[in-house]
Amino acid sequence: MLRASLRCLNQKVLYQDFPRARLVILNNVKAHNALNMEMLERLMDLYMRHPAPETSIYVLKGAGNKAFCAGGDVVNLTTDKTYKTAQRFYYEEYQLNYHLMTMKSAQVALWNGYVLGGGVGISLPSRYRVATEKTLFGMPETAIGLIPDVGGTWFLPRLKHAGVGLYMGLTGHKLKGADVMHAGLATHFVPSAKIPELEKALCEIRDASTVGALLDSYNVKDLPPYSLERDLPFFAKTFRKDTTMEAIMEAVTAERAADEIVEEAHRLMSSYSPTSLKLALEAYRRGCDMTDPKDAFALEYMMALRLAKDGDFVEGVRALLVDKDKKPQWSPKTLAEVTPASLETFFKPTFANQVAWDPVKPFPE
Repeated sequence: MLRASLRCLNQKVLYQDFPRARLVILNNVKAHNALNMEMLERLMDLYMRHPAPETSIYVLKGAGNKAFCAGGDVVNLTTDKTYKTAQRFYYEEYQLNYHLMTMKSAQVALWNGYVLGGGVGISLPSRYRVATEKTLFGMPETAIGLIPDVGGTWFLPRLKHAGVGLYMGLTGHKLKGADVMHAGLATHFVPSAKIPELEKALCEIRDASTVGALLDSYNVKDLPPYSLERDLPFFAKTFRKDTTMEAIMEAVTAERAADEIVEEAHRLMSSYSPTSLKLALEAYRRGCDMTDPKDAFALEYMMALRLAKDGDFVEGVRALLVDKDKKPQWSPKTLAEVTPASLETFFKPTFANQVAWDPVKPFPE
């Protein structure tokens, strides 16, 4: 795709403008295109500060052949003990996520590889989302002592199958290939071998109003069955907004011997931060009743900062991503020790003079 004409090939985000399209490439290949502050600022330039004309479409992809975007650079967020990096990163990341939800221009996200965490936040708002057999989609934040953010509070309660959003948010279960279509997350399924051809056709499009028809011409409708189909009744019965984490764990414990999907859920949640599990459930519960995604991002900003300073986030990142001993020392260690009073502190400002998240106002210098 005309590599020589891409702007600033050494940058972590590349772009190229065409008559009716802007191609944006996440170019942090060694980190599976995970987002860092530099990339976030570049994306805000391309989408918010200097956007393409409304008559153009955006085409968003990841460089390399393994990942669209595998999340965010969370290690860097835990090393700054002033927490200024975390405050700015979350503030601006959520601004970008919200802008992508509300912008008039259509975007096509090419999900050819890992689509995790922060990668979900910058692409799920796209009008068109193309999965391939290589797609691996998930929200793994709870595993590192965080909660499903980047709009997860808004979109997880609104997935098409009851309970699946909460199940994915609590367990971090990753959907593969055609499952992303079955779950209603992707709009189209295209074999990975066809993605370069599709990308070229999208960039050469002459009328943005024809992008849907173009994608339909590549779409494969004969897909493998949904791997979660058998478990949908269990998810609907168990992963509800009016339940408790204790009740969920009791249900998966009772069913795990007879079902490998439920066994996986039990194994994963048993290893996660009790605080993060209860917070993720509470955030989901509140998200069910929201009427504006702005409220979800404001809530997530509050929670993410508190988790960075006083929760299990730093310990989770240490155990899974830094030391990699996979032996996090959660505090407290059990669900029973996580009280309603202790949870309530995560829904209040963490720092003196903490700026409230706003979809438009710049982060104060």
